[in-house]
Formats: sequence, structure tokens, C-alpha cells
Amino acid sequence: MQTYFGKGVLFALCAAALNATIGVLSKVLMSSGFSSSSIAFIKTVLGCLLLSVLLLFLKRSATTTKWFHAAICAFLGIFVLFHFETSAYSHYAAAGVVVILMASASISSILLGRIVLHEPITSNAMVGAGLTIAGITVIFGADLGQGFTLQGAVLASIGGCGYGAFSVAMKRMGVSGGLHFTRQLLFFGSLYLLMPAANDGFIMGEVSLVEVMALLALAALPTILGFFCTTKAIEYLKPSQVQALELTEPLFAAFLAFILLNEVPRDTLYLGAVLILSGLCFSNELIRFSKKALQQSEV
Repeated sequence: MQTYFGKGVLFALCAAALNATIGVLSKVLMSSGFSSSSIAFIKTVLGCLLLSVLLLFLKRSATTTKWFHAAICAFLGIFVLFHFETSAYSHYAAAGVVVILMASASISSILLGRIVLHEPITSNAMVGAGLTIAGITVIFGADLGQGFTLQGAVLASIGGCGYGAFSVAMKRMGVSGGLHFTRQLLFFGSLYLLMPAANDGFIMGEVSLVEVMALLALAALPTILGFFCTTKAIEYLKPSQVQALELTEPLFAAFLAFILLNEVPRDTLYLGAVLILSGLCFSNELIRFSKKALQQSEV
């Protein structure tokens, strides 16, 4: 059991680190004239194609996962997340979108876990979620008030709830993660994301070696490997634990921004990091706040 827990934590943290590359790589493409909807669509299609080629070489037998299950999970975890997240960026500052999206993903996974999976809402989970969300808020606090709009906040919340629902849906349907299931997710995700990309007119900027490398990196790192690690983490942990661990993404993003973009982190990063790590200790019961669950039958 402890081995499974350790594997789940490792996969979730790897997913957070891989997802942290999205911001840096997307900045490169957007500065060249690519629209957010085109980036989301292209990286998903490339991810599906690259993974299909890889599976041909690996010659792995296909899983018994039903395509219907993959279609539902892809709608929640790829279309709802990507579409509403990118739409939110056009109405609200990036820092505010990140905080609201991650907070709504964490909270929705706890509530839906109770409703759909009948998991008790423990005090540890609530305290852990509160501390990690507070940590992210501290990190981005100086930028939260910039360009706030109710529409942007609502769009970010929808995207986060979609991601939280994705992890609960996977657990509820008993879907096993892996490369084949990841390809199925990316296949349906490509079909869903085709609609907003086509509606925006497939806006693409300059296509040089730098842009091609950025697109391939987006397809390989956060898209293929990121979803693979998330789906594997859900096999071993509760959805609420996975979402809590993935709240470390801002820490990895700050580290990458410092290394690749030479962006010096603010002093608030350190306090935020302490709060996030403390929250993770509570969420994963490394520190026990209480042994009693907050049984909420009317959630």
C-alpha cells in the first residue's frame, strides 16, 4: 500500500513539473503570433500522432479501455480545461486565472469525490486544500487585482472544475492509465479542440525552427507525458490527493522561468512554497489534523 502511495505521489509531482512547461513554451509561440486555440489544438494533434508512432515501435497490445470512457474523460480533462482556460486568459490576467483554476480544480475534486465516489471529506483534506490554495494566492497576490473581470473568473472556474471532474470520472469508471489511454484522450481531445480553433481561424504566426521545437516540446512534455503521469497517479491516489499534489505546479513554473527566462522570483514565492508544502503534508496525511472525517451527507 505504501508503495502504491509513493508511486502515486511521484507521478502527480512529475505531472505538475511537466505541466509547468506550458507557460514558458506558450509564451514563445504567442510572441510569434500563434493564437491560444491554435496552440491547444496543434499540440494535442501532434501529441496523438507522436504517441501513435511510439506505440507502433513499442508494439504494445491495446488495452480494453472503452472508447466511450475515453471520450468522456477527454471532454472534461482536455476540452473543458484547455478551452475555458485559454478563453479566461483573454479576459483576466494570467496570475488570476492560474489561482482560480487551480483552486476550483482542487475544491471540485473534493466535493465530486464525496458525491460520486462517496469518499469522506476529511479535515485533513480541507486544511490541506486551504493551505495550498493560500500558498498559490500568496505567490501571485501582487498580480491578482490586475484586469479582473467576472467573466474571466467564471471561465477559469469552469476550466478548473472540468479538470477536477476529469480525475473523479477516471476513478469512478475504473479506467487504467497508460500510453494507450493517453492516446485515446488526445484523439478525442483533438476532435473537441478542432471546433474553437476553426472558429478562430487557425491563427498561426511565424514557423521557424524555434516554433517547431516549442510545439514538439508542448506535445511531448505536458501533453503526452503530463496526461500519462496524471492518469497513472489517479490509479494509486484519491482524485483530491492528485489535485492537491499538482498544486505544486507554480513552484516548478517559477523554477523554469528562472532557469530559461531569467525571471527572478519574488520574495512571496518562498512563503507561498512553505504554505503549499504544508498543505500537501496535510492532504496526504503526513501530518494528521484529525482522525475523524467530516461526514457531510448533504454535500
